[in-house]
This record gives sequence, structure tokens and C-alpha cells, in this order.
Amino acid sequence: MTPEIEQLHQTIAQGVFDGLQDDGWTQATYSHLAITLFSEEAGLYQLADGQQHSFVPAADVTDAFEELRTRMVPLNPKGHAWYTATLTLTPDGDFTFDFVYDELPRFEGVPSASKWEDEFRTYPRPELQARVPPQPK
Repeated sequence: MTPEIEQLHQTIAQGVFDGLQDDGWTQATYSHLAITLFSEEAGLYQLADGQQHSFVPAADVTDAFEELRTRMVPLNPKGHAWYTATLTLTPDGDFTFDFVYDELPRFEGVPSASKWEDEFRTYPRPELQARVPPQPK
């Protein structure tokens, strides 16, 4: 891992940590689903009593995820970009990232055909291109 990627991990983790307003949370997850011109994010934290709440961190977290995706491509042996990144964070500041490279993101919204075309032009994945969900009519 490069120092730039380590710094982006720290920036994302700190931004998510700072976005958690409630005391007593036991774990938080934040997912960034992305293709080149479209992304969605979802944050969820859990309290000790099992309740779950959504949250939104500062905008710099989104920017850092977008930069992280681009910077990680050269580190992948096949030059692939990840589609979903999930950060898991605990109150003591420990965090881990999980990256999904071989499954298309499950967006709630629907990216346009031109956005998918840009993704596969930028990061060719012919084996996944046929799995793009159909456009709504």
C-alpha cells in the first residue's frame, strides 16, 4: 500500500468517525458504491442496545473515496477498479476496508447507459459488462 492510499484510508476513517454524533455506538459501516460517473453511499451505525441508525459524514469522505478508487487501480494485478468499498469502524478507532472488484454495485438509483459505457471504457471488464441491469422504461 502506498503512503497516499494509507492517507486516504485515514481521511475516510476520520471523516466517518467525526460524522458519528451519538455516544454509545458499537460499530459503524460506511459503503461507497461507484462507477466512474456515478456513486452512492450509505452509512449505518449500531448502538449497544442493537438499534441501527443511518448517518452522513462530511463531503470530503466522498471525495477521498473517489480518489481512493482511482489510486488503487494500478495496485490491482489486472488493472481493475473496485465497485464497492466498505469501511468498518469501532469506537476505539480501529478500522478495516473491504473492496469488491468482481461484482457490479447494487445501486438504489439507476446509472444511465452512458455512465456504464464510460465505466467500461475507463476500466474494461467485458465479463461484467453483460451483467449491467437494464435501463428502466
